[in-house]
Amino acid sequence: MYEQMETGPLYDKVVRSMSTYRSVAARMQNTKASTQGKLDRRLESLSEQIAEQLSELSGNELQALTCWKDGIMAGAYEVDHDGITSKPYVSIRKIERWDEEYDVAEMKASMQADDERDSELKETDAAKLRAFLSMTDDF
Repeated sequence: MYEQMETGPLYDKVVRSMSTYRSVAARMQNTKASTQGKLDRRLESLSEQIAEQLSELSGNELQALTCWKDGIMAGAYEVDHDGITSKPYVSIRKIERWDEEYDVAEMKASMQADDERDSELKETDAAKLRAFLSMTDDF
């Protein structure tokens, strides 16, 4: 069982930016020194952009994301570089599932009651259908 949170277009924009950050960080591990400098500057600019976007999100949207942490100043956020580049990759969108617990006897009684109601409805529907089909056309 899980609960789905309502998110807006800013949330999707942050997720795309974080995904780009992750792919640039992954590319940086296997590049030459000259390319690493370019990618490092790109990561810095992406990090600043994501920090700005995170500060625009609502509290619920922030709770629906992973791979971010509180910044140095109050109300400021930043990318959790270690979290976003850890392997195996962690989902950027937070996914929490839990098992729904229920009483087996109660669930069985509920299902039997539903079956009885369904059979009664089927009988009344069948009677209505027979009555409709037995009508003669007066046209």
